[in-house]
Amino acid sequence: MTSAHHRTADLLEKTRSFRGVRAGIVEFRSVLSGPSYRDSSVKRVISRPSNDTGMMKRLSGARWVLILGLYHPARSPEMDWWQGNNTPGNRRLTEITAQMSEWLFETMGLRAQSLPYQVEKGGLFQKDAAVLSGIGIVGRNNLLLHPDWGPRIRFRSMLVSGDLVPTQPVEGFDPCADCDRFCQSACPQNAFSQGRFNRDRCLIQMRKDESKPMRTHQRNKGGRENQIVRYCRECELACPIGLPDIA
Repeated sequence: MTSAHHRTADLLEKTRSFRGVRAGIVEFRSVLSGPSYRDSSVKRVISRPSNDTGMMKRLSGARWVLILGLYHPARSPEMDWWQGNNTPGNRRLTEITAQMSEWLFETMGLRAQSLPYQVEKGGLFQKDAAVLSGIGIVGRNNLLLHPDWGPRIRFRSMLVSGDLVPTQPVEGFDPCADCDRFCQSACPQNAFSQGRFNRDRCLIQMRKDESKPMRTHQRNKGGRENQIVRYCRECELACPIGLPDIA
């Protein structure tokens, strides 16, 4: 086994030390040539808000993407609640990527960079990286399906320098083939009525969710009330893959 293989094995073992995390590694150039970058219809999409900073300059010489997936079980809906321009789940992923960056440099001398959530600020298309690295496949609900957790998983990506080896895409996993399309039937906006995902219909529901935030009666530093937006997860929660909740 080469040093690159040993280094990759140690890296993946480190990611498994974080509870509820699965990881994959893919070449940076493979993600940049993935399906989402080739699809002109997604280039105009603006991500949901987060507290990431402005446009980030990507790490020079980075060869790899480390994609981290965090389990968001149905029994813990608050992990997906948007408050203060972020979610508890995404904050946890941000903490993990910061720890991984420090660990990679201290133990392997590899430079790493945690990327923003938003593509328009220098982030990557997370689903492409997750599929290419073998974390799962894209299902009929247009979400990433993990073999154990189904669509109840959220992502954050990192750029890494040095010599590693990629993890391989999933084979023999096609849970949608014989499914009764529970996800598509559950959509309140009929976003799958034409046989494929309609992003504009999904955005209608997102705007409705944003118009009815849950009040917390807590104030931020600017004096404004912190409100929680609970975005629709109907297609996700209707998916039978990965049930019951497992860690």
